[in-house]
Amino acid sequence: MMPLEFSFLEKLNLVQARLREEINFRAARFEELVHLDMDELDKTVCPAIVLAVSRSCADQGQKSDALAAIVQLIYMANQVHKLMKDNDDLAEELRQFPVLVGDLLYGKFFLELCQEKLLPFLAPLAQVIGTMSEGGISRWISRDKKLSRDEWLKIIEKESASLTALAARLSAELANVSLPIQSQLEAFGLELGMAWGASKQCLEKSVVLSILQRANDILNEISSGTQLQLQPLREVYHFIAMQLAPDNYLHEAGS
Repeated sequence: MMPLEFSFLEKLNLVQARLREEINFRAARFEELVHLDMDELDKTVCPAIVLAVSRSCADQGQKSDALAAIVQLIYMANQVHKLMKDNDDLAEELRQFPVLVGDLLYGKFFLELCQEKLLPFLAPLAQVIGTMSEGGISRWISRDKKLSRDEWLKIIEKESASLTALAARLSAELANVSLPIQSQLEAFGLELGMAWGASKQCLEKSVVLSILQRANDILNEISSGTQLQLQPLREVYHFIAMQLAPDNYLHEAGS
């Protein structure tokens, strides 16, 4: 496992500690309730995107830390719901339990929004939850079909990239940067989520590399047009690229 070398690592550790506290319950720890197998990308990508955008936009306030935790709670809730089984020989309580735990995580994200006075973000976050669910439904409907690359990419955009894109945009909005920069950062977050999802789906390596290149191009565009401190964004790009395509990653983003 690669060590994390983000300039905002202390913030990320605090967010992850906050998440551990939020998802442990009086009767049991989260790991005792559901077995959610999360790798380094699952644990890191969503909060890291929020914190990297915040740091690049010179926003290091508590609200950005809270937003990082909120986005990760949504991601985890979605992943927990995917654990639901519908086997005929499965007890009803086991079939429905992941739904209950996932709903609890969604409840905690809403509570965080209220406590941190981030309710203006409720509408876009609720919308992205719906979009992610639409992607999951499309995947389920297509489970016995052979989908083309483009069809898979449409599902991936809904299931994972919609959340990483929104994470970047809301973080930029919280930092009060201009709308054009918000749009560029949203596009950057979208491409990171697309590359991540394409790799999870085991699409061709050339597809993943092409998406990563688009993300790198967006960073270069931002670099040439703004005075943002892009090192945190480059760090996140570098981390994801090294995880997804270590043999092909030959240059640092934005260099």
